[in-house]
Amino acid sequence: MGLAKRKRSLGCLNMFELDQRIAEQLSTISLNSAVQVRCGNSNAFMVTASTMLPLMQMFEMGGVYITASRGAVEIIQAFESIGVDVSNIQFIDLVSSGILGGTDVAYPNIHFVDSPIMLESVLLRTLYILRTTSSARNFVFIDSVNALAIYNEDRMLAEYLHTFINTFRQREVLSIILNVPDQTPPLVLSNLDLYCTDLVDRGQVVIH
Repeated sequence: MGLAKRKRSLGCLNMFELDQRIAEQLSTISLNSAVQVRCGNSNAFMVTASTMLPLMQMFEMGGVYITASRGAVEIIQAFESIGVDVSNIQFIDLVSSGILGGTDVAYPNIHFVDSPIMLESVLLRTLYILRTTSSARNFVFIDSVNALAIYNEDRMLAEYLHTFINTFRQREVLSIILNVPDQTPPLVLSNLDLYCTDLVDRGQVVIH
């Protein structure tokens, strides 16, 4: 079941230019795909928005956004600043519980996990949210592997990502795995190349 079957046009975003080639690439994949998205530090939000917007607007998908790189409030506000409503997306925040007052937020679509090392809890929480969602077609978005690698041992993280991807592939939930390649351990990066079915490469570095 390809995403292109329910393709719609993207709304215009003032003062923000999307990478339309990402939308074109996403239109060729299926729901049980796993997409590795490589970005750099300077283009991370542009790449993230260029990936998320087609899923939400063109393909009318719901989803779960897992953030280990920064607090969910910051990400939601970044989308709001370019005129994008993400109220239908559920966010799992792995960062803010460790900050004083970090969980006192005004957004009802943010869920908290106490630490980025609680990988099993992240998987279980994601599965629970997807069971309760009203969207017929869904994605899970990990932001980002290099942030998770700060807290988790390389081999354990690689094995976890394998389990994560296969869990959602079996449920026909699209997996999007964001990483900054030059900040991702080589073992994890090479395993992502093996596990993922598709690659969106905006990494701004040459990987040998």
